[in-house]
Amino acid sequence: MTDSADELLDLQRLATLVDEIGDLDLVREAVRTFLDEVPDRLAAIRVALVGGDGQELRSAAHALGSPAAMLGAVGVSRASKLVQAAGLEERMGDAVALVDDLESVTRRTEDAMRTYLADSSAS
Repeated sequence: MTDSADELLDLQRLATLVDEIGDLDLVREAVRTFLDEVPDRLAAIRVALVGGDGQELRSAAHALGSPAAMLGAVGVSRASKLVQAAGLEERMGDAVALVDDLESVTRRTEDAMRTYLADSSAS
């Protein structure tokens, strides 16, 4: 599955965030922090899934999706909401495919965020 960059990362959202905060470096640091935290957040989601803990799955997916939404990672935000709903409703069978999709879109979004960081440091 191939997403366009706009479907993965809303660059306008990041530009708006820079305008609101008034500091490109701070937004870039937030993106770097998000990228640093992704492995642990995905691991927590997998642990909750394997353990069959719907409430923990919901919580772990929210912990990834909430900062993703703030940073314009629209695909991650959307996919994490689906995982959250599956966890909340204890639909663990459905959650397996949803977590796979979340991991996939997160990996592609990480690449888009790294491109953003490289491009924004060049400007």
